[in-house]
Amino acid sequence: MRIRGCLLAAAALTAVPVAANAETMYPKWTIQGGYSHAFADGARASGDGMGFFVGVGVPITHYFNVDFSAYHHGYSDDGASKPNEWTENAIKADFLFYYSRNRVFSPYVGFGAGWAENELDGTGFEEDGSFFDAGVGFQTFPFKSTTLGFVYDIRYRWLSSDANIGGADKVEDVIAKVGLVVPFGTSYAVTAPPPAKETPPPAPKPQPQPTLGGERRFTDVLFAFDKSDLTPKAMSDLDSAASTINELAEQDPNLRVKVDGHTDWIGTDGYNQGLGERRASAVKTYLIRKGVAADKIDTTSYGESKPVATNETDEGRQLNRRAEVRTTTE
Repeated sequence: MRIRGCLLAAAALTAVPVAANAETMYPKWTIQGGYSHAFADGARASGDGMGFFVGVGVPITHYFNVDFSAYHHGYSDDGASKPNEWTENAIKADFLFYYSRNRVFSPYVGFGAGWAENELDGTGFEEDGSFFDAGVGFQTFPFKSTTLGFVYDIRYRWLSSDANIGGADKVEDVIAKVGLVVPFGTSYAVTAPPPAKETPPPAPKPQPQPTLGGERRFTDVLFAFDKSDLTPKAMSDLDSAASTINELAEQDPNLRVKVDGHTDWIGTDGYNQGLGERRASAVKTYLIRKGVAADKIDTTSYGESKPVATNETDEGRQLNRRAEVRTTTE
């Protein structure tokens, strides 16, 4: 009953609606650590386990995180009916699906898999096994003046024991944790106004268009999140750009075309570098189809390193998911 109550209370927390104008946060990665409590399965014949956990987390998309952690529990003697004392060390990978990225309250559903080593103190008996867990939790960063946050999490865990722990082929513990979270590579967004009053950020100022034969900057090609496919609007803009590029190339045989791929900051540096390359390559392929000579086109990926707008709003991240196209006479 105690365990079921804990799970129901935690599940209820994830159902709390989040205000539409709440602040959002996009940390590149986080470090976590704190207290971990294991509600012991009866097969252990021991009291609850108390210990600690440490871990790191990396957001992969707006609503998906991958975390890696290690933890330690010491299960205590709890009277004649529960005389065993266990020491447990474990590592695991977590997959977290967030309901929102609200700065003050970010609830999620979590699924984990890992490996645990359990040793019965004073006997030399040791049981190693894989495990899976599932549960809910949330993160909160309540202090605007600091980058310190908190995490609360509760999981139901199925641990394989090969019938060596209390004669059971699996041990079902409940693991609850509370700890600190330190984000890196992030800042907090300013609270967005109500939707009715929202105004889009100003578009980047167009660069002056020089005369034929000089350097020319074309309309940025924008992409959907985590995509390198060209939209109908992008193809229309590139049709116009290709026509102008071909005209310039007839007048200047030394003309070069530069295509630079960019991303927003969601995801790892390495992944975004590759995504920028795919976006630049998609634009190059389309320009070639429209008659631009392939040997005149140079592509570069800057990944997330050169944003033109804030990465803390949806509108800003859209402007950063782009490919820039320009001509030079180098």
